[in-house]
Parts: sequence; C-alpha cells; structure tokens
Amino acid sequence: MNTLYKRPLGDILVKNGVISQAQLEDALGEHQKSRTRVGEALIALGFATEEQITEARAIQLDVPYVNLSEIDLLPETTQLISRTVAREFKVVPVRMQDGKLLLAMADPMDIEAIDLVQFETKTRVEVALATEWRILDGINRCYGSDSTDDFAQFMEQAVSNIDAEVTALNDEIDEDIDEVRRQSDTAPIIRMVNLLLTQAVRKRASDIHIEPRRDRVDVRYRVDGELEVQKSIPKSLQAGVASRIKIMSELDISERRLPQDGRISSSIDGKRVDFRVSTTPSLYGERIVLRILHRSQSLIPLDKLGFSHTDMARFETAVTQPYGIVLVTGPTGSGKTTTLYATLNMLKSDTVNIMTVEDPIEYELDGVNQTNIQSKIGLTFALQLRAILRQDPDVVLVGEVRDSETADVAFRAALTGHLVLSTLHANSAPHAITRLIDMGVEPFLVSSAINAVTAQRLVKKLCEHCKEPYEADVETKRLLGVPDGEKCVIFKAVGCSKCGERGYSGRMTIAEVMLMTEKVRRLTLEKATATAILAVALESGMRTMLQDAADKIMSGLTTIEELRRKVLIESSPLDIPDQVV
Repeated sequence: MNTLYKRPLGDILVKNGVISQAQLEDALGEHQKSRTRVGEALIALGFATEEQITEARAIQLDVPYVNLSEIDLLPETTQLISRTVAREFKVVPVRMQDGKLLLAMADPMDIEAIDLVQFETKTRVEVALATEWRILDGINRCYGSDSTDDFAQFMEQAVSNIDAEVTALNDEIDEDIDEVRRQSDTAPIIRMVNLLLTQAVRKRASDIHIEPRRDRVDVRYRVDGELEVQKSIPKSLQAGVASRIKIMSELDISERRLPQDGRISSSIDGKRVDFRVSTTPSLYGERIVLRILHRSQSLIPLDKLGFSHTDMARFETAVTQPYGIVLVTGPTGSGKTTTLYATLNMLKSDTVNIMTVEDPIEYELDGVNQTNIQSKIGLTFALQLRAILRQDPDVVLVGEVRDSETADVAFRAALTGHLVLSTLHANSAPHAITRLIDMGVEPFLVSSAINAVTAQRLVKKLCEHCKEPYEADVETKRLLGVPDGEKCVIFKAVGCSKCGERGYSGRMTIAEVMLMTEKVRRLTLEKATATAILAVALESGMRTMLQDAADKIMSGLTTIEELRRKVLIESSPLDIPDQVV
C-alpha cells in the first residue's frame, strides 16, 4: 500500500467523468470558504455521492475499493475478528485470498487497526477501502446490531466536532442574520445536516421532524408510518441547522414568524432524492419537517403494492375503461398518491396523452405532463383542470377532490370522454358516494361518472426473518371470521438485526375496491345511506378492508395489532360485514 497521495482527489474525479472542471472549481471555492474537505464539499453541493468519493479515494491511496452491499460476507471469515474490534475500528473481514485477509476499512491509514487485526487473526492483512456507512451496515449483517445505534454514534461524533468548531449563537440576537448565515455555512453544520438527510434515507424514513424544545432540538424519523426518536441536537446549534436547511431549500432565513415551504434535491448513495421542506414557528423556535420523496418510488408496479389478486383485477378493470372516474380514498398517509402514480405508469404509452394537476408535484413521471396549482395567484384545482381539458388529454389525474367546484369539473370531464383519476378523504368506499353528494355533487353525476372507488390503508409488513407463530385467542378469531372451534395460527412481531429490532420491514396496502354496478348506481340516485350501498356492494363480490386485512394476517404478512391500529380504529360498524363479525 502506498501511503502517499499520488494526485488530488478532484483531478481523479474529473478524469473519471464523475464531475466537471467547473464543478471542481465550485467545490474548491466552498472548501476555501468553509474549511471543509474537497470531498465533503462535493457531496454537500450535490456534485458527487459518498460512494463516488470513496472510489476516488481508493485510487488516490492506491488501495482496492469494495462495495460491501455486493459481497456475501461468510461466517467463517467474519468470525476471525470480534464484533468489538470490528465496531471500534470500523473494519469488516471480506475474504481470505492467497493466505491473506482482505479487510474493508473506512480509514486504510489506521496502522493500529491493521496491526491489531493481524495480531488477533495471526494472518497478514491486505487493506481495501469502503464507505463508512456500508461498513457499519456490514457489521450489523455479520454480528447483529447491539443496543448502541449507529446514528447516535455518528451524531455524537458530529456534535463533539461542532462544539469544538462552532461558536454558539446568543438566543437573544435573533436579528443578526449575517451571523446566522455564517454559522449555517460552516463545515460542521453542513456535515450535520447532510448526516441528518443521509441517515434518514438509509433508514427508509418517509419524514424527518426537527423539533425545538426548551433545552435541546429533537430529531425524529418516521419509519414504516411511526415516528422514532433519534439523537438530539444541542440547543446552541438550532439556528445554524435551521438556516442551513432553509438555504438548501431556497427559503428566506430572515423570516421566522411565518410558515414557509421549499424543496431540496440531492443525491444520496447514487440515487436522486427530493425533500419537501415545511417550516413553521413554534414556542421554542422554528419546527421543520422534511418529506422524503424517492424519485424511483413512483415506478412501483401496482402488483407490488399489496393488492389482492381479486382487488387488483377489479381495479384494473376500472382504470382501463376509456372514460369515467376512479377515486382512491383514505386518510393522509394511506398511500393514495403512490397508488395513482403506479396506475399512471401502467397506463402511459406513446399513444396516450396523460395530464395531471397536483399540489404539489411529488414525483416526476417521464412521459406524463404534470402541472402544479398556485393558490397564491388564484390557480386552483378547478381552474387548472378546466385549462388542461382544452389540451386534448386522454387521462387526467386530479390530485384531490377538495371542493364542489373541482368535483363538478372532474365529473363532467369523466362524462365527456376522459378517464379521470383522483383522491378523496373518506373512511370507506361506500362513504365516498355519500361524501360527494354531501359536497354538492349532483347524484346523477356521481352515479353516471364513477367506474370504481377504492379505499385503502397502509399496514406494516412482518419481518420474514423473526416473525413467530401463535394460536389466536377467541376475540381475534371473531375479528378474523374464524369459527371459535377451529384452529387459527397467526404471527407476531419479534425483532432482529435484519429489521432493526422492529419486527416489521416495509409496508403494504390493505384495500377494498367497489365497482359501480347497476344496483349501486340506482342507490346513488336515490341518495341511499352508506350502509345500504355497502350491503349491495357485498352482494356484488366486494371484499372490505377488514376482510383483506384478515386474509393477510392469516397468511403471515401482518399482525392483528396492525389491523386494530390502522383499520378498526377508523372503521364504523357498517364497514364490518356480518359474515366477518
């Protein structure tokens, strides 16, 4: 191993085509201004990923580069060193070759670590470079995670560095914007914010909550629908972190009295990720929430969302009609937008003109013409919808039916040769019919235009590696529609290193799809109750969300706790058919 740097990191990245010369010069300017490393500046500016920087460092140090996510780490190799050594020195034994141990390291210049591993294994070590987060992930895969969270370790190190480098702001000098901007531009603050964003993506979080308290700033990630507390940030760094996020999302850092909305686009681990930023004043400072939008997430096929075969067939029948309206209903966070985007991906082709009106555009879809509403200038859903109907669309996505005006335009468009897809807030599919009539939509429009209504929720999926079977009790059997005398084995969440001790990994859809049969159309014209509509829909073969959830519980995909938490809590008695209860 050559311990001398052969050439500058930036030159290697330019030669390999990772960055341009102009981007390198911008990063060098940031490097001079904020005293950060060139590699960190390139990552902060979004010009290169951590993986690309690590590969270039391997060339610079003349050592091999390894991507641990692409390597099967064998127990007979990993057991050569202890978990304590692996964690302390951030090393992973990769394989034995030619009598030497290939050791992945975050710092291949750490002679102490190399000597210790050689002493412990009685084997000569050959060093390879890997990104630090992949090494930590590899350690968890090989040895299992312990009670110390990697994020906490990262944050403690970052905070200690920042405390040594950053002078805390005086809470009383709120008007000193220049000082706030100076602090937010320092290298430690940049590293901390990058850490918050990167770790959230790696933990599969959907949202980041930064919440100021009296004496600290709490950070929470929403993972699989539930908030998880992370390491707190010192109160002295609150202004710098908030301002850094506002600068990245092009918001006004001097405005702290009014809510603001912005957007950050970044590259994390080689993937483009957008963060939708919302700030609002609170008792102890600005509260910030970042919604994480993976650009590739919109490409999830419909058949991967968790719909049963029966519901999938019914839904596809509705959305492949040449005209009519299909509504997806459910509360906030139930996956409605993801379902509609997956539907557009299925429908799009060179022969179909698809147009959307959204608030805001969450994912960019290639081949789809997307538009935003602008409430501040009076560009509402209804006004924008009228405009795009003059653009000769075949399929129209309306982000949400919020009012009677939007509903009226959408339903008339569905009757004039357009397929309209939209969302609506309603507890169940039958409730959507009565909700529309209550909004002022004429019953004849609802009856004539709707092809189908889908209601859905998202529930957590059981981890396949640690779930445990058990015999259901009498009350659980009743909910699942199993006769009391019959045996019913279901599964419970346990927790292991594979799922981060949660017991769950990922989420899936629980749904009900109600087709507008002739009987349902007749009841709609008569302004019948949701209970009456449900009874007729069940006769026509509709399965309720409760029935769908029961099937998935007994198949070992989710738990009875998830049914109670996500389905029963929002269901009225009419949502539970007699044959299930």
